[in-house]
Amino acid sequence: MEKSALAVGNQVVVSQASTPIWRGTGRIVVYLVLILMSLLFLAPFLFMIGTAFKRYEDIVGDPLNPLPLHPSLANFSHLFDKLPFFAMLGNSLIIAVSLTALAIIFNALVAYGFSRYDFKFKHGLFVCMLATMMIPGQITLVPSFVMFRSFGMLDTFWPLILPGAVGAFGVFLIRQVMVAIPKEIYDSAKIDGCSELGTFFRIALPLSGSAVGIVGLLTFMGAWNDYLGPLIYLSSGSKMTLAVGLTTMVNPYKIDYASPITGALLMSVPVLVLLSIIGHKYFVDGLTAGSIKG
Repeated sequence: MEKSALAVGNQVVVSQASTPIWRGTGRIVVYLVLILMSLLFLAPFLFMIGTAFKRYEDIVGDPLNPLPLHPSLANFSHLFDKLPFFAMLGNSLIIAVSLTALAIIFNALVAYGFSRYDFKFKHGLFVCMLATMMIPGQITLVPSFVMFRSFGMLDTFWPLILPGAVGAFGVFLIRQVMVAIPKEIYDSAKIDGCSELGTFFRIALPLSGSAVGIVGLLTFMGAWNDYLGPLIYLSSGSKMTLAVGLTTMVNPYKIDYASPITGALLMSVPVLVLLSIIGHKYFVDGLTAGSIKG
């Protein structure tokens, strides 16, 4: 309660003004809503963790209980026996890491060119590049398959790596950050004798770390979770990725819930590790980089 004094004639009237309780109540309501929404998003992941450590009898007998009453590692050993898990994991890592590295370098190089130089038809080329974001990937699926077949690249990792090396979204996001870099920094590097490529790697790329981080994260997640691409371009079992390999465990005569869920849990670990490395700050800064005027 807050007290206030009001002079009325020769008398002083002391009144009490109540503290706005609704502010504290509203904050509590907001926190409760956020906690409930967080639990809503975390529920499938927590259910997956609990199911991976449950016995098969408990999964079938009490499927709605996410807690493993009798924790067991039998699901993991069963998964490794049925599936060449580590070989498929290595294939997925090769594709995802290679694509992420190429996407970061080439997207940043194109973004550097659009932000650093003035050339003819620059605006028109940039608009045409952004317009490609409206083209669904399914439209280019058949032409891409015919092209890679003519190149003799079927059943290799190249059709899964090369098409995603440069993307309109990645160029746009990194370019919006590079535009905000003062021109004087580039001029000082040039005076110091730094080459154009050295300026890119030593100044432009480090100062665009937030956008580069989010482009790398989204590229890695897209390649890691890609199912359609490996299913179309890869035919050898030794080159199959983990996303496709987990679907081969489906048996029409016996439903196996434990192995696919356990594999999905292990498959989510690299993404969680990458998220923890990049961190919340870079993730938010990268997503808001497109709001910079330029």
